[in-house]
Amino acid sequence: MKKFAALMAGVAAIAMAGAASADTIYQGSVTGTVNLGFPFGTISGTTTNTTLVGAVDLFVNPSVNSNISLFTVSGGSAGNNGQAIGNDGATFTLKGAVSTDCAYYTGNASTTIDFGTIGIYASDNTGPANAFDMTAPANVTIDTNLAGCNTSNTVTVSKNDIRGLVNNSGAGYDSNVFQANLPYSVQGNYTAGAVGSATPATNGNWINLGLNANSTQASHGAWKSAMSLDVNIPVPSKSLLAGNYEGQLTVNIAAF
Repeated sequence: MKKFAALMAGVAAIAMAGAASADTIYQGSVTGTVNLGFPFGTISGTTTNTTLVGAVDLFVNPSVNSNISLFTVSGGSAGNNGQAIGNDGATFTLKGAVSTDCAYYTGNASTTIDFGTIGIYASDNTGPANAFDMTAPANVTIDTNLAGCNTSNTVTVSKNDIRGLVNNSGAGYDSNVFQANLPYSVQGNYTAGAVGSATPATNGNWINLGLNANSTQASHGAWKSAMSLDVNIPVPSKSLLAGNYEGQLTVNIAAF
């Protein structure tokens, strides 16, 4: 009986220690029927109860027969503060904006290209077939070390007049043997790639503006490189008028 009382005292101590537990445990087994008092009451056989909460005081009924065997487990654990889940984390959105920019560098250089005197056969001993004809083709290369755009873009090269360089002297002329315009062609070389393609760009002759064409375009993904525009004025089939031949060539790089 002393051993039984000591066991029950230990159970009471465990129960009191677990008084603040969220999950109180009481389970046991008895060989007969025993009234353990509040809060356990009468137990018989094997008993499991994990729903008891609050303070627990266990008083052993002195009238319990000493020939009754009793085994109890009493205790508990603190409950969660918050909801337990199998995983947790967060997704962060990182953002930043980049301004659209297209570039074609000319610096402070003049954009007027003067061929000076366009050579003709000017002496009176050239014969009528060559008189006033252009002596040789004229050409110029326009180079910049920076051109491009940081988004999808279109490169456009155009003439202000489809006739090329035009002489507006108003002198009047025999159109069978003279012409008041000088057609020219343009080739543009730079390193760029196709729209929507994320691959290394290639250097190529992307611009081909013909003698009798007014404008041409090429579309690319983002690119930057040096660019050269090769302008060629071939010898025309007819003779040249006195005066100024002039025209404007425009290169434009525009995002879309």
